[in-house]
Amino acid sequence: MTELPSVHALLKDEIAQGSETGVQLSVSLAGEVIDLAVGTNGAGHDLTSDTQVPWTCSSKPLGAAAFAVAWDEGSIDLTTPVHEVLPEFGGGLHDRVRVRDLLAHTSGISEPLMSADVTTVDISSWDDIDAFVWKAFCAAPCTTIPGTTMEYAAVSHWFVLDRLLNALSGGGPGDTYRTMLARLGLEATLGPDWARPNSDRVAVGSGEASGEGLEYMQLATGLPLPGVGVWGPVRDLRIVGELFLAGGRHQSEQVISARAVAALTATHWGVTPTHSMTDWAFPYGLGFMTLPALFGERCSPQTYGHAGGNTSTLLVDPLQDLVVAVYWNGRLDTRQSSQRRFALVRALHDDLGLTRMSAGAPVAADS
Repeated sequence: MTELPSVHALLKDEIAQGSETGVQLSVSLAGEVIDLAVGTNGAGHDLTSDTQVPWTCSSKPLGAAAFAVAWDEGSIDLTTPVHEVLPEFGGGLHDRVRVRDLLAHTSGISEPLMSADVTTVDISSWDDIDAFVWKAFCAAPCTTIPGTTMEYAAVSHWFVLDRLLNALSGGGPGDTYRTMLARLGLEATLGPDWARPNSDRVAVGSGEASGEGLEYMQLATGLPLPGVGVWGPVRDLRIVGELFLAGGRHQSEQVISARAVAALTATHWGVTPTHSMTDWAFPYGLGFMTLPALFGERCSPQTYGHAGGNTSTLLVDPLQDLVVAVYWNGRLDTRQSSQRRFALVRALHDDLGLTRMSAGAPVAADS
């Protein structure tokens, strides 16, 4: 595979401009893999392909895979009401929240942690945090009828999904993620591995242009929270993407069914004349962003994946047989982050010689 000269030039310029201190990238095209790392980890050490980085919300497909395992086994269904498994969540409109609503962010509940007051709470352990988050979600009202609106929640929906799946399996907090990481043979961990030296992981910061949301991101990624708290090299994140590209197969094992892959990556919440697109509501599947334009204009109409923290992206393009996982060590605002992602996708397509796709037929790559 090519050495990606356009990508190298792009990342060198971005680092020089202060958008990020370094970048970790892992790409597979038709099964051929290239890993690239440039710059520093934000703490004075080289950023390498082994450096541990936070996946933030780009890890949500891993939780979707954990659901798919239980779904394939017949222990849960998309239409299962959450309160049937977690009775303490019941009452009022909560009774109408289904598992599908957790996966698609259509519970009607706004992210309760964004307005939670932690100053009056005694938190000294992970058990305290777990209890606090669960209590906050159970107390949060449904402001709309479940299933009728989408409001993306970075933490709470995947936290509850993990709790629900563990109630069925007998596991503890975060075990759905740990089980999937182990099943795929990945070195990534839920929560940072504080036993490792600082040189082995990034110091999460912001680009010189924007520090928006940095404090919330640093807090969330510092905890073993399903959906936001995975740390590992992005080559592991690429392997998660390859699981879905391969129809749920990893090496010689059918981890999840092809039926489940198709369901998870299909659009369940779309943009219509009555459903406009915002930062919190956009075309979404069950744990996946499903609008190709969110990843770049060169992507095929079948592209899906996830972005996270304005610092990471997982992109799966089945028509190109392409998986891309990337982490930029510098948080930008949403507009700047999107532009940075689009620029990388353009450079990758140029370096890999990929044909630009349209909804109809392929068009010239330079158009």
